[in-house]
Amino acid sequence: MGASDAVRALRSRLGASPTLGNLAWRVGELLHHTRTERRPGRVDAGSLDGLHGGPDVPTYPTAAPESDPLSPAPAPGVVQPVLTVEDVTDVTGAHCVADPFLFCGDGEWHCFFEVYAHDREPTAVIAHATSEDGADWSYDRVVLATDDHLSYPYVFRWRGEQYMVPDAWSKDPANPAPVTLYRAREFPYGWERVAELIAPPAGLHDATLFRWEGRWWALLGDGRDVHAYHAATLDGAWMAHDANPVVSGRPAGGRPGGRPVVRDDRVLAFYQDGTDHYGGAVCAYEITALTPDTYRDRPASETPVVSASGETLGWRSGFAHQFDPWYDGEGWWCAVDGNPGLGWQATGDHHWAIGMFRA
Repeated sequence: MGASDAVRALRSRLGASPTLGNLAWRVGELLHHTRTERRPGRVDAGSLDGLHGGPDVPTYPTAAPESDPLSPAPAPGVVQPVLTVEDVTDVTGAHCVADPFLFCGDGEWHCFFEVYAHDREPTAVIAHATSEDGADWSYDRVVLATDDHLSYPYVFRWRGEQYMVPDAWSKDPANPAPVTLYRAREFPYGWERVAELIAPPAGLHDATLFRWEGRWWALLGDGRDVHAYHAATLDGAWMAHDANPVVSGRPAGGRPGGRPVVRDDRVLAFYQDGTDHYGGAVCAYEITALTPDTYRDRPASETPVVSASGETLGWRSGFAHQFDPWYDGEGWWCAVDGNPGLGWQATGDHHWAIGMFRA
């Protein structure tokens, strides 16, 4: 982009009379959210049906090969990022999109994600986008909004029903919002409250559910400590792990960062790496022991699964904190999010966007 083109684009995106803070944010958007050229290459989403779970198995890659999605890269042939705040049409003053979770069925891709608006009340809601091939995405609309800030819309299928467990931030920090289970009356819309699963201590977020050895499990974290909970049935009585916190003082893996890969003999969990700063990267940990009174895990890779690109400019140049892998019969498609690095102290840290990786 030439200097004159940049000036014209800036004038167009600034609007008539922006505030100083909004002006700085828009400058950040202009600097970092130029989408890359798309090259030929598509994937048939119809081939994904049936690969993620069955009647008594949640939507995890149970038909995937033993190779894990530990070294993904931006998907070839895909315009990056695939979703930005520019795509959002029904949230006034939106600043960013983040926390993507995929779902594929009936030959169509779905993506659920957070839309954040700093001056809105509440500040974040859950929105939805669709795609025929996992590469070109079309924004749909907001599908879930409550009185609380909502993020991390963990979505899965269980026994023919679609469920979501979004993360809720209470207005009162002393009274954290419960972990609440929602069910879709007519997927992907009509999310109705089913049950309050867990009343977590303050500061625990991003509940990530999965089944292991006949029980339901949930992992939550605060950026340094991880807590585990378990239940015999999805909407039944959830109990705290006897050894909570099951992980203590580990900023390199102290908060969930995406959908796990659940095998017959092991669980691959993804945690945010906040060693240097919040949202720095996502790392994989293999859970080697998990019972109501034991928990052990170990790093599954010497390097993060997804991290900042390290480039000067770009939508993922500074931060990355979400990873959602899906297997398509040939390889892994992975939804990630990212935030710019250069200038974020001046332009604000609400420039998150969503991309698609391949492993």
